Amino acid sequence: MRSPALDSAAAWMAARSRREQVMIAFLGGLIVIAVVWLAILRPLLDARTTAIGRIAAYEQVLVDVRTAGGAVTTSTPALSGPLPEAIPVQAATFGIVPTVTGDASSAEVSVTGARYDAVIPWLAALEASGATLSSVTIRRAASEGVVDVTLRVIQP
Repeated sequence: MRSPALDSAAAWMAARSRREQVMIAFLGGLIVIAVVWLAILRPLLDARTTAIGRIAAYEQVLVDVRTAGGAVTTSTPALSGPLPEAIPVQAATFGIVPTVTGDASSAEVSVTGARYDAVIPWLAALEASGATLSSVTIRRAASEGVVDVTLRVIQP
């Protein structure tokens, strides 16, 4: 059973001359190609470009993290004393103000709104001072180049 709309469209097409039918089919094909391009292919290509940019940014972060260990200067103070007191002192040299909770041998540290280019050398300095970073979470903040960090520091 066919629909009345399909029957009327077929009758309308049959009433056209052969030249008009070819032109309508050609234009219909162009419309299909345009819809496929605009609705499917273009968004996929844009998503691919965005993903490639994000992957490159993440790879740059990995390179920064791996090379930050060499950027720690000898003037960075070592952690001395209980971690809740020593971590803020060391972080202050990098312009970071952390919130620290814990005891003398382990601490939970959170930093909000710190510059990424200050956080990475600070984390490297923490490791260079003998502390172990058992977990580190870095999330980007609302502004560009600013991150929020949570980490757990253990001093052997």
